[in-house]
Amino acid sequence: NELHAQEAAYKAKVDDLTRRGNDESVGVVTRNKAKAELAQVLAEDPLPLRKAKITQEAAVKKAEKATKAAQDATAAASNARVAAEHALEQASLKVAEAEAFLQEVRNKPGSAAGALWWMDRELHEARAYLPERKGGYRKK
Repeated sequence: NELHAQEAAYKAKVDDLTRRGNDESVGVVTRNKAKAELAQVLAEDPLPLRKAKITQEAAVKKAEKATKAAQDATAAASNARVAAEHALEQASLKVAEAEAFLQEVRNKPGSAAGALWWMDRELHEARAYLPERKGGYRKK
């Protein structure tokens, strides 16, 4: 990325100036000129490069933190889904038990018709709010 390119260019310039400043095969003026340029390069403020590094590191940390939070939320949602499915199975079993008991009581002689009608009505109204695939019915 751009930060690495800037960093590589800076290091290449420093290396080149250092090499030219220590090269005995060139003249004294060229060596001293390279040493002076090297001193200028090393003395100039590297704030933009440092700031870019810090900003990039902060962005990486922020992204890692967000990724971890998303993974934690995914795991929690998965656990909640499993618990909800289990609770739904338990509730379905309880409803089936209650309906079987109601039918058993209805078949016995001497049962209170009004109380049975009321229980049927409550079950009917409860099914009105269930989706069809979960035992509800289509309202007209």
